[in-house]
Amino acid sequence: MYNHDSIQAVAAARISPDFAKPLYDTYCFSQIPQTVFHLLTGEGHSGLPTSVLGDFPQRYDKVILLFVDAFGWQFFQQYQGQHDFLRRFVEQGVVSKINSQFPSATAAHVTTIHSGLPVGQSGVFEWVYYEPLADEVIAPLLFSVSGDYERNTLQKRGFNGDGFFPDQTIYQRLGRQGVKSYVFQNSAYLPSPYSDKLLAGAKVIPYKTNTEALLNLTDAVINSEGPAYFFCYFEPIDTIAHRYGPGSRHLEAEVRTMMTTLEQTLYQSLAGKAENTLLLVTADHGQLEVKPETTVYLNRHVPQIQALIKTNQRGQLLTPAGSPRDLFLYVWDECIEDAYGLLAEKLEGLAEIHRTADLIEQGFFGSGKPSAEFLSRVSNLLVLPTGNEQVWWHEDTVLKSFRGMHGGMTPEEMETILLALPL
Repeated sequence: MYNHDSIQAVAAARISPDFAKPLYDTYCFSQIPQTVFHLLTGEGHSGLPTSVLGDFPQRYDKVILLFVDAFGWQFFQQYQGQHDFLRRFVEQGVVSKINSQFPSATAAHVTTIHSGLPVGQSGVFEWVYYEPLADEVIAPLLFSVSGDYERNTLQKRGFNGDGFFPDQTIYQRLGRQGVKSYVFQNSAYLPSPYSDKLLAGAKVIPYKTNTEALLNLTDAVINSEGPAYFFCYFEPIDTIAHRYGPGSRHLEAEVRTMMTTLEQTLYQSLAGKAENTLLLVTADHGQLEVKPETTVYLNRHVPQIQALIKTNQRGQLLTPAGSPRDLFLYVWDECIEDAYGLLAEKLEGLAEIHRTADLIEQGFFGSGKPSAEFLSRVSNLLVLPTGNEQVWWHEDTVLKSFRGMHGGMTPEEMETILLALPL
């Protein structure tokens, strides 16, 4: 069944046809960790509204959460009639629409799902941003300086992750309540300072293929004793949508492969064999079709902006940060108004310009007080492209060829799913 309360609430959160505001206190991805905690322990508030479970029980011995990167609401709607795994949630479970956090970025949401902290408190808000501890623009999930083509290059500079990431995890909280946690993580990401910090308290089971992960997950669910939480992250749909676009046949094939594997390897193996177990599926965001050939490169379109952007101690511009869908600009404090006026004029019809302080005050990064770490990292201006537009920095080469993107505030990027089905 569809959770119509969630659909109406998310629709009401649209602040314009182009933009959707996160519902941090109700139907938002940021509430999922607390929901899992409450389902397994009965402690604290319910996290997401109880309607996400309909008339199903609100307590379970075991909870499985599948995090399917980028498989947001638009993709669920497009594919739910084509695949048994998805159709099952409509016919036998509960389908809720929820908001992503802003920015609609993987780094922000992966950190939230592990730490239990919303983006404004975790301090990890985008794929790349300025990190004062390193005095560099970094890619936090890679624990590397932005532009490096290998992981963990910050380790070579003597950093170990302390101060870069939150010191608490949902797995530690659950452990204190007697709940075991199992995290199934692609071995390509292990080990790393990020995983050392954010997976603390969980038993980590590496995998190389999705099938391997799901087979090991089903074995763990069946064989584990006592209350337990099982988490697994899947990347391929996001990767393919970036490269070929959300409307590509490549993505359609990837979704078919993913959903067939989930149905045959996970659901068919666990149905009727996992007593008092709840299966949840979510995604951090959706994706938007973009044309890389029409990207506006700010330092070429508005070359005078470069003189207004901060530099680090070595004189390097603190650019780019964010993504082509949410370009964070670190402008010298005394130049904010000049930069705001210049960008508003030169990008009229392409993007909105926002003072980040205004967005913080309006609750776009969370309803609570932002952390010192977040405030030290976030820029003071934000370029937020409208429609399918992109605004970026010419020297960056990584994102230039992408035909699918996220990070912005459009419904395609910001509206996602929580699927629930007792097994």
